[in-house]
Amino acid sequence: MLRARLPLAALALLAAPLLSACASDEPTVALLVADGTDSSSRAVDVEAFTDRVEATCDECRVEVYDAEGDAATQKSQVRQAAATSADVVVVVPVDPDDLGTLTGGELPVVSLGELVPGSDRFVGLEGGAVPTQSGTDLEAARDVLLGEERSMTYVPTRAMSEQAADIAVSYLAGDPATGGEDVDGVESWLHRDQDVTVDSLTSVLVAQGVLTLDDLCSGATEKRCTRLGLR
Repeated sequence: MLRARLPLAALALLAAPLLSACASDEPTVALLVADGTDSSSRAVDVEAFTDRVEATCDECRVEVYDAEGDAATQKSQVRQAAATSADVVVVVPVDPDDLGTLTGGELPVVSLGELVPGSDRFVGLEGGAVPTQSGTDLEAARDVLLGEERSMTYVPTRAMSEQAADIAVSYLAGDPATGGEDVDGVESWLHRDQDVTVDSLTSVLVAQGVLTLDDLCSGATEKRCTRLGLR
């Protein structure tokens, strides 16, 4: 991916009620999810995304479309979202190259996780595509704790989801977000994943609220936590 740092500008999107001046009575964000049932897919936290939109725009609503891993279904959902008065689309693509008809029109498109060519904005990772893992963050962390895996990769899914929500709301407010960096011609905000080992489970995952110490140190891992001095 080609990247060029854009001039820095404040991303003035946070918490103040951005949307007292929305264009319609009920501005709508269409959130297109690749596969909401796949626990290894870590590009979006739907609950965090929805909460963020609702916290920054009293009148806004989020419509969630789940493609269940099927690219053809997602293309159909794109058409459905456009036809049912979506004001901005945020998409976690099943196949980024299969959504060419989504971009280039009047409807703003924000890609999340993987870049859909021609998107208006993009939120992703510095290292490229969001890595998959077997199971949830909690399951992966417990595997590391038990020594079944040396490490896991933590993806800041919540932060990415909230940033995508902020960008969507900025479009609804008529003041599209700026201050990102250029990735293949698209203004982008790139987050960093982290390699987490047994020594950094608490300083990364617990400290950032991804999971609790009780979650991590229960059942089969309780004695291991005690031996390691985690509790």
